[in-house]
Amino acid sequence: MNTAIDTRDKTVLVTGATGNQGGATARHLLAAGWRVRALVRDDTAPTAIALAAAGAELVRGDLDDRTSLDAAARGAYGIYSVQSANPNELAQGKNVADAAKAANVRHLVYSSVGGAESQNGFYLERGWGPIEKWQVEGHIRDLGLPATILRPAGFMEDFTSPARFFQNGSLNVFWHDGVVMQLIAIDDIGAFAALAFANPDEYVGRAIEITGDRLTAPQIAAALSTAAGRPVPHTRVPLDTLWEHAPEAAKVFTWANERYFDTDVAPLRKAHPGLMNFATWLDRSGKARLLEQLDSLPA
Repeated sequence: MNTAIDTRDKTVLVTGATGNQGGATARHLLAAGWRVRALVRDDTAPTAIALAAAGAELVRGDLDDRTSLDAAARGAYGIYSVQSANPNELAQGKNVADAAKAANVRHLVYSSVGGAESQNGFYLERGWGPIEKWQVEGHIRDLGLPATILRPAGFMEDFTSPARFFQNGSLNVFWHDGVVMQLIAIDDIGAFAALAFANPDEYVGRAIEITGDRLTAPQIAAALSTAAGRPVPHTRVPLDTLWEHAPEAAKVFTWANERYFDTDVAPLRKAHPGLMNFATWLDRSGKARLLEQLDSLPA
């Protein structure tokens, strides 16, 4: 039988600790009794100060600076690795993996992307080349690291964000109504990362799709309407509008419309009974975000 390890005196280095996924992971690890070493670029930033107040050790470093990563990884039991989409994402992901190898880290948890294998295969068929996160996964495997790959679905938070899919009181998406979108709350990503670190016998060597709900765009709009207490319309935005100014995003949504992926939520909920569906997430935190956006609209 697999048993959780003793977290006392074990340190996990968390990259992206002042961001969404890294912050959620740091919170869950601290709550489970781990020592958290938070990699930050600016230890005077409010988010960094809040982490320190919660019990994390702050270490300054940069994902582009291998020397700083080596110093931060020294003596760590585990590393949580997450990179934002940026021109240096591949190099940064490899840097963290290389630092984990050099430090003889016993467990690396890497946050990839939902449907990475499906997406990568689709891209190669189209002649677009491999996706960065799939290449980082491959580098981790090539190094022979004791690792868990988490592949989180689309963030529930994006559906109340004006920077993503919610603008001017409407849900605006780039996929057709028949696509069953995979969704997860960011806090649950942190929960799964903590589960993986605590149960290495069960999670090392696995790549796991993590999803909390499966909904079409009309179903998402209906859930938003229920939470808001008013109709929230949804619109499908033509992909042509993306190709000129955001071709990488256009590729993602082309894949979503033509192939995408699916996940069985039942075993995930068994492993993490607190896994939120979209309605639960809205009730706990999303509704406040949604109402804030709606209340800011011109009368």
